[in-house]
Amino acid sequence: TTTDLDGGNIRYYGANPNNYIYFNCSDYSNQTSSTCETWRIIGVFDGKLKLIRGSQIGKYSWDNKNKSTGAENNYGKNDWTTARLMKLLNPSNYYTIDSNDNNLGQSLYYNSASGKCYRSSNNATVNCDFTSTGIKNEETRNMIAETTYNLGGWNSNTVYPNLMYEKERGTTVYTGKPTTPWTGKIALAYPSDYGYAADLNQCKDKTLYDYNNSTCTSNNWMKAIITNNGGNFGWLLTPDSSSSYSAWCVYFNGYVGNCNANVTNLGVMPVLYLSSKLGIESGDGSSSNPYKLSI
Repeated sequence: TTTDLDGGNIRYYGANPNNYIYFNCSDYSNQTSSTCETWRIIGVFDGKLKLIRGSQIGKYSWDNKNKSTGAENNYGKNDWTTARLMKLLNPSNYYTIDSNDNNLGQSLYYNSASGKCYRSSNNATVNCDFTSTGIKNEETRNMIAETTYNLGGWNSNTVYPNLMYEKERGTTVYTGKPTTPWTGKIALAYPSDYGYAADLNQCKDKTLYDYNNSTCTSNNWMKAIITNNGGNFGWLLTPDSSSSYSAWCVYFNGYVGNCNANVTNLGVMPVLYLSSKLGIESGDGSSSNPYKLSI
């Protein structure tokens, strides 16, 4: 896409582009569907591949703190730098251990571990097991690049992807929320990632509010992943700047809206960047022949 529209980034778009890649493998010397997960390439940003997991790891709250544990109300808090979902996905050196969290749920996905993690309202917890769905080994962890994720928000979904892209990199947030980017390993897709995944020649003149349009949903490869093939809603990274407790999400029908951070029926699809030192050794990116990383 052009610099004017998307900062010079290169993205995959359309119904089913050849952007499949093996990742999170137990054996990188023998990359197959049996030894690896299949992820999808969102695009190339600053020379690094940006990936999204090809399926959800489960349904969890974005954050479910209440007033007694640091939120402004009992609906959670839309600050990614302290969000319980962020702590679930990332190694501990990217967040402060908070006594309000009781050491629960922290780094379970990153360490491929099991234990209690947060879901539902008012600090509620559930049993979580990432021993088969988490990051499998140290080799994979070392491939994940430390990256700056932007935390700018916006208060309307009647925008095109290019304006949302700008807002994500801006400083419009709810009072008291961070305006500076967050540095870490694993996050979620931006609303603009979802918006640009559609074929804009087909999904023409549609704002994110209109992304439930059948032409848009049938020409957006990311819709099936984020909504679990229409089975549930899916989380996005960007906060709603008009509230202290909601973040942008994708509804099961493809519509982009906002959701309270403590709700439980939203799927989580990890997003990360690969180290620029890695290359592709084979594959054509199709679903039957995914790209294989050269290690």
